[in-house]
Amino acid sequence: MKSRRDEEGEGDGLGDREKEGEKGPETRNKLNQGADSFLHSEAAEAQIQSLGQTPSQLLIEPHTPRCSAVQVAPLVFSEQMQQDVIMVLKFPSNSPVVHVSANTQPGLLAPAVITVTANRLFALNKWHGLTAQGSSAQDQPYQLPVEIDPLIASSAGSQRRQVTDLLDQSMQAHSQCFIVTADNRFILLCGFWDKSFRVYSTDSGKLTQIVFGHWDVVTCLARSESYIGGDCYVLTGSRDATLLLWYWSGKNCSIGESTGEFVTPRAVLTGHDCEVTCASVCAELGLVISGSKEGPCLIHSMNGDLLRALGGPESCRRPRLIQCSTEGHCLVYYDRGDLCLFSVNGKLLAHAQVEDKTKAMLLSRDGRYLLTGGDAGVLNVWQVHDLKKLFSYPGCDAGIRSMAVSHDQRCIITGMASGSIVLFYNDFNRWHYEHQSKY
Repeated sequence: MKSRRDEEGEGDGLGDREKEGEKGPETRNKLNQGADSFLHSEAAEAQIQSLGQTPSQLLIEPHTPRCSAVQVAPLVFSEQMQQDVIMVLKFPSNSPVVHVSANTQPGLLAPAVITVTANRLFALNKWHGLTAQGSSAQDQPYQLPVEIDPLIASSAGSQRRQVTDLLDQSMQAHSQCFIVTADNRFILLCGFWDKSFRVYSTDSGKLTQIVFGHWDVVTCLARSESYIGGDCYVLTGSRDATLLLWYWSGKNCSIGESTGEFVTPRAVLTGHDCEVTCASVCAELGLVISGSKEGPCLIHSMNGDLLRALGGPESCRRPRLIQCSTEGHCLVYYDRGDLCLFSVNGKLLAHAQVEDKTKAMLLSRDGRYLLTGGDAGVLNVWQVHDLKKLFSYPGCDAGIRSMAVSHDQRCIITGMASGSIVLFYNDFNRWHYEHQSKY
């Protein structure tokens, strides 16, 4: 017989074997996991040696929203460096500034704001740009954005800035009588009695080219978009009710690809019954929009084909100003204060009544906003798609005759009837729906 101790011993041995049997799979799993982790660690080390180690967190602050204005132009959301009016620059001639051109691209050798007065005195005003308050260069004195042309400031040098050729007696100089090339080197002027338009050098003031082609006095000029020193199209409208499309050669610095005396237009645009008063050309869309003194606005292709007429309300009969955007919007201002927005298909999209007698009109680069100014001396900002007035700058003591916007769209330069220019601080982002909370 087995003793009780033997039975207990056998029982204990069986229990130990059962416990060992129960722990066996766990032990095997741990061994397998250890082998797997060893293989994983070797693979991770090999990957780090080949590709480098990626930290668990790259940045502390989250990324800014994609395509936001904060990322493109961080300064627009800082405190305004100036009030709405930045500066006023008065010219000695006291003649109304009927044309302003602001070619202020950083790539230009001499960025400048070119102004032309009613007595055909032009000025190359050096552009210094806008500097924000609180910048790193606090020890440097504040510099005004525009410096007056030194030849204008001195009476002896003003002769180099005077166009002495006489215009036709019935012509009154206005903003559309002048265009400036993208490199600030040449000014084109129309309205001469001999039915020509002419090219002048801004450096010396000398006449470089005379171009004939119309049967009557040339009444308006326009040019297409262009890069610095590049080619572009020049559009001329005349009292002979036609428009001519010319080619400006940046290489030859003249109208026409050849340097010969006789040049021919690229296209002849017909369809008007009376004097052409305003025109705009968009090379990106290949369209020309023009208006006549007593007739409707017409849309032509750049080949000379008449596409359609823009029919507005009954009160819209005499177009005076035209702007065309690359988005296919045509803005027309009529002499009775009507402002109309058309599509390139001729459909009337919006209509508004302007209280001021508008003399200058300009679109922003993206085509979303419209700037207008007139005899009241108030610069207005409009939303293009519905012609809603967004903002009015402080009124000036003289009427606005012309306007331009700097390359960065942060400064609006207006030519005044008092013979001065006024610079307004601008930020189109303040009216963008994504950034309303920033202001």
